[in-house]
Amino acid sequence: MSWSQRLSQLSGRWSPFARSPTENGQTKVSDADYSYITTEDLQKGEYDRGSGPPRDTDVITIKNKKTSYPTHFPAYSIDRGELTVGDLRKEASKKLGCDVRRVKLLHRGKKLNDDTRSCREEGLRDGIDVMCVTGDATVIPEDSSDSEDALDSEAAANGDQPKRKRNRNRNKKKKSKKRGDAVDADGLAVPGSESSRTASPKPPTPATPIDKLNALHDTLKTFLPQVDEYIARPPSDKAKREFEYKKLSETILAQVLLKLDAVETDEPDARARRKELVKETQSMLNALDAAKSSM
Repeated sequence: MSWSQRLSQLSGRWSPFARSPTENGQTKVSDADYSYITTEDLQKGEYDRGSGPPRDTDVITIKNKKTSYPTHFPAYSIDRGELTVGDLRKEASKKLGCDVRRVKLLHRGKKLNDDTRSCREEGLRDGIDVMCVTGDATVIPEDSSDSEDALDSEAAANGDQPKRKRNRNRNKKKKSKKRGDAVDADGLAVPGSESSRTASPKPPTPATPIDKLNALHDTLKTFLPQVDEYIARPPSDKAKREFEYKKLSETILAQVLLKLDAVETDEPDARARRKELVKETQSMLNALDAAKSSM
């Protein structure tokens, strides 16, 4: 059958592409033929398009040391600007089990300090990693002798006999002291007594802001050989080069840069010293970035 014959057969059939019937040569148009898009529809469509496939929750992975904590939030709350840095900090404190005031957040070298800003304003999105560092906690050990004295005083007030645990501890201390001071008949110390009396001294804890800054500077210098090695001979393998870069940069950020920010500097000399160390640390990180990008 030729195309002309097919066309003649179709000419009598109704076509879905034909124009609708008109009345008096004019087409009727009503308000039902139109649909309107509001500003909210446009915004919702923009968020949905930029957010990828549909998902149940937004996920931000909080990384602390060598542990990762996937943290879930309502779906698209990041894209809509509903999730704030303060909300993220609270969830991080729950994951780590510490006071929210000790939590410091970092993303791509930038410290997230303003809890009122939204995560979207800080460049965060679903599926991203955020580095988390907690401040140092000082634990004061309880004095066992004071607690035992308190127990004995309470027992005496109630008319009970003091517990014998205190006496046993004293006997143990006396016995250990006798062993440490024991000597043989020739006047030589018993083997092992000198080693028991010798204890390695603990390094002094930095007291002033300048001492703390100098200690952090010493920490920064320990990374210099590794940074120089990476800059001079970066790994040829892309995956290994990326791994070494992340390891060095994140360690320097956590061990030096964030701790510099935590040092309270009231005196002008301390503030100037901290500013100098921040510039030195940032310069080292910039050198790592340049070496990674050059390959």
